[in-house]
Amino acid sequence: MTAQNAPPVSIFIPAYNDAEVLAACLTSLEALDYPRGQVEIVVWDNASRDDTGRRVAEAFGRMRGQGWQSLRLRRSPRNEGSYVPYNLAEPDLADESAYILGLDADVEIAPDVLTRLVAVAEEHRVGVVGARSVYFDRPDHTAHGAGFVARWSARYGEADPAEPIDCDYVIGCCWLLARRAFREVGGFDPRFFINHWEVDYCLRLKQRGWRIRYEPRAVARHKIAPGGTRSPERLYYLYRNKLLVIRTSGYFHSPALAAFAATAGAAARIAAHAVVTCSPRETAASLKGLWDGLRGRTGALGQARP
Repeated sequence: MTAQNAPPVSIFIPAYNDAEVLAACLTSLEALDYPRGQVEIVVWDNASRDDTGRRVAEAFGRMRGQGWQSLRLRRSPRNEGSYVPYNLAEPDLADESAYILGLDADVEIAPDVLTRLVAVAEEHRVGVVGARSVYFDRPDHTAHGAGFVARWSARYGEADPAEPIDCDYVIGCCWLLARRAFREVGGFDPRFFINHWEVDYCLRLKQRGWRIRYEPRAVARHKIAPGGTRSPERLYYLYRNKLLVIRTSGYFHSPALAAFAATAGAAARIAAHAVVTCSPRETAASLKGLWDGLRGRTGALGQARP
């Protein structure tokens, strides 16, 4: 892809106490085969208490002579989380950027990732393109592929084909967002805090006629544990926010039926996990999340509101 036909892109990376992994992420960007004059890189520092800011400034100092359109570090006075920063920063991204490449700080990407994602995004009415996320230490194992959501039962499914396909959602650790689509739906819904916000965003776009695409040939190595992080807090949001997606996305044929099916399935999983893990804290958090989801609670745990 040449500078003449490469659309401008803003790479956006929210970070919080991510000094080491973020430095490695930025190093991986230096190997991109995309024309650098068409790319700005913006790091949003969520009031980190480590030396994230210093490490980013150090990396940007090294990268400034490499021809990037812009390299910017934005410091937030407080931790805004992993996705609300997109809403806050989008108006200040380069005016000419047609796409936002969103990255988690603990991701390293292959040189051809941006080129491949943009090629798919240039197809008709594509609002989001997701990369194949693989485990950093086991790159032959896919962590996240193409996501699907049943319109009646709200059951999630996943596929990992060899070629690009349309799907219902992709995960936001490495994805390309069409800026026009982002603005059309008003960005991400801040009520989720964590978990399921990517699903909600993609489903809302689908309701407006945008396509969600998965590009498995674009590979992002993600520094996560197999099976994901399991904690009482995360379990709370997983169960609560699944019900929030059903209410907010407008995607389901019968939200009441989908909520009933999701609640029944969640209750069965919580009971099974309680037997296997013997963890009263995890069980209590899961049940609270399910109950708060039924009550319509949103926002951060401890500050949840109807």
